[in-house]
Amino acid sequence: MFLKNEKIKITVSELSVYFSCARKLYYSCRGHEPVYFSPLSYIEHIILKEMAMSYSHLLNDPSSKDDVSVENLERVLTKVLEDIFLIYPDEMEGVAPEVVGEASENIRAYFGDMRHNLSSQAKTHDIFQLAEKISHLDKEPFLNSEKLNVTGIPYRLVEIDGSFIPVVIKTGSVPENGVWVSDRLHLTSFAMLAEDINSSTVRFGFILYARSGLFRKVSIHSTDRRQVLQAISRVRKIKEGTMPDKKESSLCNSCSYSEMCNVKASFASKFF
Repeated sequence: MFLKNEKIKITVSELSVYFSCARKLYYSCRGHEPVYFSPLSYIEHIILKEMAMSYSHLLNDPSSKDDVSVENLERVLTKVLEDIFLIYPDEMEGVAPEVVGEASENIRAYFGDMRHNLSSQAKTHDIFQLAEKISHLDKEPFLNSEKLNVTGIPYRLVEIDGSFIPVVIKTGSVPENGVWVSDRLHLTSFAMLAEDINSSTVRFGFILYARSGLFRKVSIHSTDRRQVLQAISRVRKIKEGTMPDKKESSLCNSCSYSEMCNVKASFASKFF
């Protein structure tokens, strides 16, 4: 309940950035513009995200649900490429056609895994049922928890057995088993918001890995909830101005904030 008196509202998107890198959140909250080395990976991210929104329809399409084909995926990609400049006018401004073309070719290289995984999951009752429910929903729900003072918009919130189950889309690589820790905590954040709004315990959720066409069911544990509560407190401190310590990782070299990330953290950041 100590969170109830906090005045700084945060978003699940900010939590997601924190789970990835606390320093990155600090810079974005201070209004620093990221310096992108190449728009290619970002364009791939946008295209994959939009494609993933059609996966549930593919699994429920009588012409493709038994065997999602490369042709099915090509039609989805073509539609996304037709709409992407209308959906993301700011993000796509100034992006050269060659970059979009290269991103599209990179995504076509994933078609083999996509069709195999989607076709296999179409025969799985839980995933087919989930896809059927998603295909009847047409908008991303806005969640606002007064108790946590956190807002967020998951891809979908699906009612299953009396609980509202969050579904999120990820466009990065998928681990061989389970999900990445940061993805699990991102999903848990939405689960806790859904619980506050609907007064029912959320015991699991789903992560859709767009690049692989895989739906992964994720159980929500008490340890995940504890980490999310800790993150909420720390994100508020970052938004108040506390700079967290820098933590080196393999992602640092390609980070859009790498040039400004050599600033020494203050003593006050040691709680991280």
